[in-house]
Amino acid sequence: MLGLRQFLQFTLLLTAFAACEKAPEPAPLQRPSWGGTDFSQLPKVEAEGWIFRDSDSNEVDPILYLAEQGLKVIRLKVWNNTSGDGSLAELTPYAQRIHDAGMQVMLTFHYSNTWADPGAQTIPTQWANLSDSDLLDSVRIFTKKVIQATNAEYVQIGNEINHGMMKPFGARDGSGNFQRLLQAGLEGARAADDSVMTFIHYAGFENADIFYRTIDSLDFDAIGLSYYPKWHGKNLGDLRSSCFNLTSEFERPVYLVESSYPFTLGWADWTNNHIGSADQIMGAFPPSRAGQKAFLDELRNLTDSLGTGLMYWGGELVAYKGPQAQDGSPYENQALFSFNGVALPAISALGSND
Repeated sequence: MLGLRQFLQFTLLLTAFAACEKAPEPAPLQRPSWGGTDFSQLPKVEAEGWIFRDSDSNEVDPILYLAEQGLKVIRLKVWNNTSGDGSLAELTPYAQRIHDAGMQVMLTFHYSNTWADPGAQTIPTQWANLSDSDLLDSVRIFTKKVIQATNAEYVQIGNEINHGMMKPFGARDGSGNFQRLLQAGLEGARAADDSVMTFIHYAGFENADIFYRTIDSLDFDAIGLSYYPKWHGKNLGDLRSSCFNLTSEFERPVYLVESSYPFTLGWADWTNNHIGSADQIMGAFPPSRAGQKAFLDELRNLTDSLGTGLMYWGGELVAYKGPQAQDGSPYENQALFSFNGVALPAISALGSND
């Protein structure tokens, strides 16, 4: 985004005189903050015949319903597959459906044939034997192609890339290949649409400052963090301080692009859930419908104070394969819809009043 860093520099100068022992909190950026959800698996869920319902149990189109509730952005994963899950063939009509509902699209490029996260960054099979230059070209071309086809407004170059991406070539090992891959993705995004907002995505906030120092010279617009209490700690004060410290040091806005919380510790299928015990969550927020909403309200207060956005993960991941599925959802107790498909109060924390 042209002028973004210059604007941030100006706002930071205005607040510098108010610095004290704690990290300064820059004035919120003058743009609307928003809430949204990753809803990547919706095509699979709907293919199984699942019915989504509003808070009064009326059957609804979930995309239209989320738009009506004031959500602004839907996040979709991008995998390097020619068809099916996360493919361009799936993404193109899905992105159009989101835009038709009046919402915007965020893409998260995994640059893999399957899930990428801090523990798994596997190069796609079709790129595995390419030369270095051909690999970089492939990243540019693929990124440009997907953005042009989906008209996405927000783009993550990589997904939770704490230790690198497309390993072993793109390991964060000081060789510079990691940065070259990111730069290729950013160039592809700019070539597709120079107004698209680009994110670099880090899981958690511990050592995030060290990570972003290694890529600060790259031309990206925003910092995107994941925050899950189970993996990233249970102190929201530490999260808040880190977000403002990162904003101040790197002169870029900080968004929370992944988080979730259970509305119950129960289950609706035979697939093991990621969260299933009280020691994995925060005592201040019980595993209840009210607790899930209260947790998101706190995160939304943070991103609103930053002037940025909050993205929920797994909002659609109900037990869509039935109660005895062992390959169903590990997230049905953290979805934004109940075991019966009814919309939960947490959705309102992601909505907007405008």
